[in-house]
Amino acid sequence: MMFRSLFSVINLIVRRRALSYHHRYLADHISSKSSSTTDTNEWLWEYLRHRQSYQLLTDEQKRQVILLEIQTLRESGERVPDSIPDEYWSELISSPLLDNRKSIYNYLFIREISKRKRVTEKAALQERRMTSATRHAELAAAGLPATNYPGYHSMFRQLTGGQTDRWIRDNKLMVQARLGEYLLVDCGFEVEHARSKYVSKLVDQIEFFFANIQRYHSPSFVTLCNFATDGQIQHEFARRRSQNRAVSCFETTEASYLDLVDRQKLIYLSPHSQYEMSEYDHNAVYIIGAIVDGSVGGRPLTLAKAKRDNLKHQRLPLERYLKFGGNASRTLSLDKIYFILMALKHGQSWTEAFQAIPDRKVAERFNQPRLGKNESERWGKWAGIRNRTDQ
Repeated sequence: MMFRSLFSVINLIVRRRALSYHHRYLADHISSKSSSTTDTNEWLWEYLRHRQSYQLLTDEQKRQVILLEIQTLRESGERVPDSIPDEYWSELISSPLLDNRKSIYNYLFIREISKRKRVTEKAALQERRMTSATRHAELAAAGLPATNYPGYHSMFRQLTGGQTDRWIRDNKLMVQARLGEYLLVDCGFEVEHARSKYVSKLVDQIEFFFANIQRYHSPSFVTLCNFATDGQIQHEFARRRSQNRAVSCFETTEASYLDLVDRQKLIYLSPHSQYEMSEYDHNAVYIIGAIVDGSVGGRPLTLAKAKRDNLKHQRLPLERYLKFGGNASRTLSLDKIYFILMALKHGQSWTEAFQAIPDRKVAERFNQPRLGKNESERWGKWAGIRNRTDQ
C-alpha cells in the first residue's frame, strides 16, 4: 500500500509539472509576439498567469486557446492534426481538461494520416491500372494474349497464389475420388438444426476441412450424403457462393450412405459408442454426423442412427491420451475430426493426431495410452496400456 500511494503522489507531481511547463511555454510563445497584440490578448495573459478556469472563457476565447495549444504541441513534438474539422469544434470547446483535448488531437492526427495513406494507395493503384492498360494495348497490337506477367516470353507460366492453391487442392482430392478413398458426412440431421446460426456453424466446419489440406499427401475425398437439395444447408452454401466465398471441392448427393458404399465397409464415428477406435482402417469408409452438438443437447443421435441402420460404430480414444479441463467440452468440431483421421491415415500416432485439438480444451496430454476407469491393470498390461495413475 505504501508503494502504491507513493507511486500515485509521484504521478500527480509529474502531471502538474507537465501542466505548468505547458502554461510557461504558452506564456513564452505569447511574449514573443509583437507588442501590438498585447492589448488584444490581455485576457489570455490573465488566463495563463492566474490559471483561471477554462470554463470561464467565452467560446471565441476557447477557440483561440485551442489554436494556440495545437501550435505549441506541434512545436514540442506532440501528435496534433493540421486542421480541426468543423464538427469537432463543439466537442473541443466543451472539454475543460487538457488531457481530453489532447486525446481528440491524437485521434484527428491518426485520421489525417490514414486519409493520406488511402489517397496515396489509390493513386498508386490508378497508376498500376494505367500501366497495365498500356501493356495490354501493346500486346494486343502485337497479336499476343493480354497478361500482366512481366516475363511473357519466359518458359515459366504465370500462377497466382489463390489459383495455385485451388488447383493443387482440387487435383489431390480428385485423385482420391478416382481411387475410391472417401469420407462421408451425413447431412440427414437438418431437422435438429432449425436455427440459422447452427446451420452457419455447420457450413463453416465443412469448409474448414480444406483449410490445411496441402499438408497431406492423399486426403480423402469428402462426400455430403443425405443432402437435401432444398434444405437449409444448401441455401447457406448458395448464399456464400453468391458472395464468392464458398468452397466447392466436395460432392453432394441425396443418396444414403447405404446406397454409396457396401454396408460392411462403413464405420460410423459417434462419441457415444461403447466401441473404441484402436487404429485407422484403410479399407473402411468413415462416416461423420453433420451435427453441431450445442444444438442437440448431447443426445446420441449418431449412435442411434448407426444402430438403426445396423452399422459398425466407434469412438475416438480421447480419454486415453488427453485430460480435458474441468469446464472444457469433449465435443469436437467436424474439421478437427477430419484432421485427426487424415493424420492417422498418413501414419501418425494418436498423440500426433490429437494435436489438432486446441490447447484451451486440454489440461494434460499423454504420450502413452491410459487405462479406463473399469479396466483392470492385468488387461492393460496385456493390451499395452498403462495405468491411469502412472505418469
